[in-house]
Amino acid sequence: MRETIIKNLLFLIIVCAGTACSNSKQLFGGERLFTGSIVHIEGKEIGKKELKILKNDLAGLVRPKPNSKTLGLRLKLTLYNLAGDTKKKKGLRQWFSNKVGEPPVLIKVVTLNNNKELMVNFLENRGYFNAKVTAKFDLGLNKKSSALFTVETGPQYKIKEVIFKKDTTLVMNVIDSNFNETLLKPGSVYNLDVIKGERIRIDRMLKESGFFYFQPDYIVVVVDSSIGDHKVNMYVRLKQKDIPPEAYQRYYINDVFIYANYRLSSKKNDTSKDNKIFVDGYCIIDKNGDFKPKVFSEIMVFNKGDIYSLDNQNTSLSRLVNIGNFKFVKNRFETVGPSLLDVYYYLTPFPNKSLRFEAGANTQNDNRAGTKGSVSWRHRNVFKGAEEFLFKLSGGFEAQYSGPVKQPTIYNFGAETNLSFPRFMVPFYSVKTISRNMPRTVMKLKYNFESSAKLINISSYSAAFGYNWHQGAHTEHQFYPINFTYVNTDTVGSPENLGILYGNLVFNGIIIGPTYEYTYTSQVGPSRMHSFYFNGRIDLSGNILGLVQKADYETNPQKLFGSTYAQYLKMQPDFRYYLRLSPATIIASRIVLGIGIPYGNSMAMPNIKQFWAGGNSDLRGFPSRLVGPGSFNEFDSANSRRYIQTLGDMKLEINLELRQNLYKWLNAGIFAEAGNIWQYRADANFPGGQFTSSFYKELAADIGAGLRFDFKILILRLDIGMPIRKPWMAEGQRWVTDKIAFADPDWKKKNLIFNIAIGYPF
Repeated sequence: MRETIIKNLLFLIIVCAGTACSNSKQLFGGERLFTGSIVHIEGKEIGKKELKILKNDLAGLVRPKPNSKTLGLRLKLTLYNLAGDTKKKKGLRQWFSNKVGEPPVLIKVVTLNNNKELMVNFLENRGYFNAKVTAKFDLGLNKKSSALFTVETGPQYKIKEVIFKKDTTLVMNVIDSNFNETLLKPGSVYNLDVIKGERIRIDRMLKESGFFYFQPDYIVVVVDSSIGDHKVNMYVRLKQKDIPPEAYQRYYINDVFIYANYRLSSKKNDTSKDNKIFVDGYCIIDKNGDFKPKVFSEIMVFNKGDIYSLDNQNTSLSRLVNIGNFKFVKNRFETVGPSLLDVYYYLTPFPNKSLRFEAGANTQNDNRAGTKGSVSWRHRNVFKGAEEFLFKLSGGFEAQYSGPVKQPTIYNFGAETNLSFPRFMVPFYSVKTISRNMPRTVMKLKYNFESSAKLINISSYSAAFGYNWHQGAHTEHQFYPINFTYVNTDTVGSPENLGILYGNLVFNGIIIGPTYEYTYTSQVGPSRMHSFYFNGRIDLSGNILGLVQKADYETNPQKLFGSTYAQYLKMQPDFRYYLRLSPATIIASRIVLGIGIPYGNSMAMPNIKQFWAGGNSDLRGFPSRLVGPGSFNEFDSANSRRYIQTLGDMKLEINLELRQNLYKWLNAGIFAEAGNIWQYRADANFPGGQFTSSFYKELAADIGAGLRFDFKILILRLDIGMPIRKPWMAEGQRWVTDKIAFADPDWKKKNLIFNIAIGYPF
């Protein structure tokens, strides 16, 4: 199976590469392939950085765009040509040609004059008022042609003075009072986008000051370029003849009406104000009594008597949406006097109770596979204060269906309850926040049982209390000051008889201490060229307790409730960077650090808190959870005994992946990865596993490629990886690229790792 897939992939790559250079040979008569545009700019006063940006911007204006490239090849055009010409409206060839492939973009459809006008208009908007553009075709070889544009920019005009035309209106007084915040700065270059941005800034500022009916179109910026010396004066004023009287008026919030049971599906929506209840200045209409009125005074930001604010409006809507109880949320404003607004919120709730079943399969890249399923019951409004209660049962198993070393079948069962409140619940304090997302106070109870057939049974009981909250659209915090976990491990088999070692998985005791997690992402909103993601987690256990008891695992081991407790400091930063080269091409990179320091009452960290390497979303060219620690050799050892998994207290991992869209739902990826795990202290069972200053010499590395099938509801990922550096080999022999032998069945069996997974690895 794997060999067939690899052969087909290699064959497709060879065919595409071999035919890519002959795309133009498919053209007939005088047809020529349009290969793109070249922009030459003549402007001595333009700096190198500005010149580069300007070239890219001008080249991006040219229409139509040439055939897209993947890794330097016009892959879609190649696939179109391979499919051949077909007159059928249906069929595989037609689908492959027109859906997956891309027809050639010919030079005859490129209109130079239209593109010249686009460039001149763009340059004028950037302050090059005297720009000139000439264009011609470069008739190259092999029936290929490009468009050459020569641009004479002339001097770029700059802003000399910005004058806000004052008048007697309150609106203009408010604008003038914020003059220092203007985006139009003397000495800056003329830019139409900045002018548009200034109008939006003024409009936003006015809406924050109560001018509900004002619009950006009511502002005009008059530009005078006749003052000489390639400078302009800008006059910002109001379009007084176009502005309605209400736009000059500052508005205040009068009454806030909240319909808590608004039904979109009913033939006649009930918007009457009967049975209303006033709580903290809000008028609540909840005919079914589903919610405690107090919950809305905690959510809403608008208050009676406040000046209207667009930010308060958006915050209130966002909080109502993100609380998770309402399927639809909308609002409207109604003028009820010369300067008053009534606000109406119409909320359509979700059903309070829901039952959910989930079933699926999972696979590891060392021939292990299994099934998993769960059933959960949720109540979204258990105490009528928008509290959410969840009870969940889950279970599954994982078995190894092939491979030279038989691993035990693993069974898993779990039960958990979560109760969350849409507010900060702090003893003796009342905390109110006005962030866009409502904070949540969370209580958790969980039990998990895991059994490795004929080896060990692990039972764990945990409880937690903490808070989740957002800080703006990009940042999230999770702080759990109370975390308690009790683990009990029963050994039910002899490792000597079964040929499997599991001593590193045995932990009996208590883990107690706070955790804090910080997440930042810039991936909110439209696609960006540069995107960042950072997640950092701090996990502590037994720190204060161990300090008070002066615990030491060698000389003074201590217990809590009759059980040993773990004492450690653990930090795990995860940084990711995404570079979008084009709408269809992304370079994704990740660096993961794992730092675990056991001390005091612990020689090593508990296995459930340790790090591992190798797997579907880790080092994909190595078996799951069997890389390291350090230069330790487990799965290639002459000893027939095998660990279920190897773990470490420290970790370093670096991933790099090129992602390319091939078709709407089909994507390809090429990746390279390096990393390993280490132990904080030396362990005789894992020689070479301790972290030292030579850790970089013990990095494992792999490369590979794969396909991703993006079906929106899930992403199915198929990857093939292979090791190129094996840290357990002798120094000087760890790079194994010279030993790659695709024609050798034994080499492929030992080195090619096939991964099936759901979702992207990072």
